[in-house]
Amino acid sequence: MVERTDQLTGLGWSARTARGIVWTVFGGAALLAVTLLVLGIVSIVDGAVRGRIPLTLSVDGPLPNEADAGSARIVEGGYESAAVLLENLSGGTIAVATIAAVIGLLTQAAAAGVVALLAWRLVRPGTFSRSLSLGVAAAGAVLLIGGIVAVGLGAIASWMAAAELNAPDAGLDGFWPVMASIDLSPLGLGLMLLLVGLAFEAGEKLQHDNSRLQRDTEGLV
Repeated sequence: MVERTDQLTGLGWSARTARGIVWTVFGGAALLAVTLLVLGIVSIVDGAVRGRIPLTLSVDGPLPNEADAGSARIVEGGYESAAVLLENLSGGTIAVATIAAVIGLLTQAAAAGVVALLAWRLVRPGTFSRSLSLGVAAAGAVLLIGGIVAVGLGAIASWMAAAELNAPDAGLDGFWPVMASIDLSPLGLGLMLLLVGLAFEAGEKLQHDNSRLQRDTEGLV
């Protein structure tokens, strides 16, 4: 087990301030996790029932003339993506988009939940157990894998939706390019939590080795 310093367990002003900050982080992360789950579930269920799916599609279009109607001028620019609400999609596209949304929602809520767990464990008396470090590392791995799956399925759903929006004979020359905007931030978050868990595990092992060395030294004396 890894022992904490008096920065969180002491009775001084700095310790109370540190605990207050950690409790604030805990409350914010827990509230965020619950909010994400509630709003996400409502949005996903509503979209599946009504057959309206929100997606972000890639687009390559020029800006309108009104974009620089003032004194400044745009030298060059264009649209790279558009947030759209689609209906009359095929069942396969709806299914892929819904699964991607569910996995993405669970990934985000799990990330907030892990932050809340870490903050809660920091202010509890006692020491860090090995199960906590393993749990954080496992959560990071799950977030990393979940993020990859969500991003991949989201890209596939965007491709399928773009193909359905374009004219049947347009092929790859339709208004909507058959490509997708990919957000890699969930992957980075999962990797970060995985590294945090491994760091806790390394700290626990180092603390254990130091304690054993100290006991052996005292025995020799």
